[in-house]
Amino acid sequence: MDSENCSITENSSSHLERGQKVGKYNCPGLYEKLESSDHHVATCKNEWISYKRTCYFFSTTTKSWALAQRSCSEDAATLAVIDSEKDMTFLKRYSGELEHWIGLKNEANQTWKWANGKEFNSWFNLTGSGRCVSVNHKNVTAVDCEANFHWVCSKPSR
Repeated sequence: MDSENCSITENSSSHLERGQKVGKYNCPGLYEKLESSDHHVATCKNEWISYKRTCYFFSTTTKSWALAQRSCSEDAATLAVIDSEKDMTFLKRYSGELEHWIGLKNEANQTWKWANGKEFNSWFNLTGSGRCVSVNHKNVTAVDCEANFHWVCSKPSR
């Protein structure tokens, strides 16, 4: 660790004793500066994963799209709304081979909409002929809403 600016270099980890953590108490000046600025540290519940100021929950059980959305709403969240390619890559990576519901749905004779009410602008390729959307590590697919899949909830971090 460079004592002048508290940065960690590639070789510095070999100089740390086992179990020693680099952080607030090693570099108090750095952390005071961050805490007093507009930087936010994402705070998500234990079972939730923080990514780009959003908290994500990946279920370990399966439900229909509607029941999965209800489960998310019980945690003040929605099924995952994906705003960027980076977010999509993150979700695909964490979903693995299992299908996970996300918050995109097409009501009969309407446009595709996200669980937060925003219209889908077709920025990613969607295959399949169902009305609800699932994602896995390879595909984003429109499938039957009554299928039982895992799901992903999202909400802004605090």
